[in-house]
Amino acid sequence: MKANGYALSDPGLKRSANEDFFLMDEEIGLFVVCDGVGGHVAGGTASDMAGKMIRKVMNEGRTILLKYNSDRSLKNRAVVAGLLQKAIQTANEQIYRMAEVDVVKRGMCTTVVALVILDDYAILAHAGDSRIYLYRSGQVHQLTEDHKYAIEMVKRGMMKAEDAAKSPQANVLTRAVGIQPAVQIDTLQLELAAGDFFLLCSDGLHNYADRNELKRRFSTADPRTMPSELVEFAKSMGGADNVTAICVKLEMEKTAKDDVVDALKKTEIFGKIPMFRYLGYTEMTKVLSIAHLKKFSQGAAVVKQGDPSDEMYIVAAGDTDVLKNNVKIAERKKGDFFGEMGIFDNAPRSATVMATTDVTAITLHRKDLLELLRQESQIAVKLLWALNRELNDRIRKSSEDVASRATSAGERTDVNLPFNYEITR
Repeated sequence: MKANGYALSDPGLKRSANEDFFLMDEEIGLFVVCDGVGGHVAGGTASDMAGKMIRKVMNEGRTILLKYNSDRSLKNRAVVAGLLQKAIQTANEQIYRMAEVDVVKRGMCTTVVALVILDDYAILAHAGDSRIYLYRSGQVHQLTEDHKYAIEMVKRGMMKAEDAAKSPQANVLTRAVGIQPAVQIDTLQLELAAGDFFLLCSDGLHNYADRNELKRRFSTADPRTMPSELVEFAKSMGGADNVTAICVKLEMEKTAKDDVVDALKKTEIFGKIPMFRYLGYTEMTKVLSIAHLKKFSQGAAVVKQGDPSDEMYIVAAGDTDVLKNNVKIAERKKGDFFGEMGIFDNAPRSATVMATTDVTAITLHRKDLLELLRQESQIAVKLLWALNRELNDRIRKSSEDVASRATSAGERTDVNLPFNYEITR
């Protein structure tokens, strides 16, 4: 896999200096955009320091990148994400210390978006309101969330979106690199797919280019000329701020379809599972980042009745039979899932699932999912709400089945609530 980057930065039409900074290090797959915060002293110094420090730390940790590419485990990928977080924290500390000792630079800070391309995954990190977009399968996805007052108030349920947008503090940054001794950094691990096209940009561009505008440009874009086209677009719309754009286009080796369940297929499969029905694209990506692939030969047991349960299984390819006390009671085919309650309790498996053909399954382990939910409260709320809906649907269906059987047997029934039924003779 190869990542080709193309970039341009411009002061815009209203600013005398360019406080944006970008870098591309294709050798280690690193791409960074920093935007020195307008209105603060030495914003350009802060963005320059941040970008260069991130590159320095990532280069010093090159062995970590190489280790992951030779052993693509979830654990090693988490170490890469940790290295990128460390790089941004180190930049934060350096900028903060300089501002503390130099009164002229007091208050300087910068936004940061950083992208690291590995052999099969991208690691993203950001603080502030610069953004990373992904163009995939004809759709534009915003992979970062602006750290601004209005967005934070809405997320916390403290203000309605329309009221937050009207607030005088709506566009005030809630996070930036260098303004405090430490900064909270958001990260994302994204499985790559052939044809993925990334855009990293400062707010001097995305303040003008909405998702529809970006989709139109991505669909016919030449990545070599797209940065200059985007900069000219922002200037034609007013150019009130510095404008920076990095376009990163991936070239991936083709892999035999029988040997891989790629990122596109996983997203499609997970999107059809009721448990994940309320997750947005980025939230779904976070769940997918902790998924594993397991293969089972024809005749092998995927799970056994009575065994401990700690994983959920989604059939990505192949067919299985569900056996209760060695009696077939159901089938599970491509796109079907089972064992979802196993990620919430320790109850023994209630049935055996046998592979009737060669099977590829996507699995979620309880430990990994609970760790993700501890870090991502929004995902936890949506997952629990969906699970509650699913359980209610199952209870309602069971109640209706009982009532239907009783009716067919000539018994009177009175079913008022999903979990309340009465049969009298």
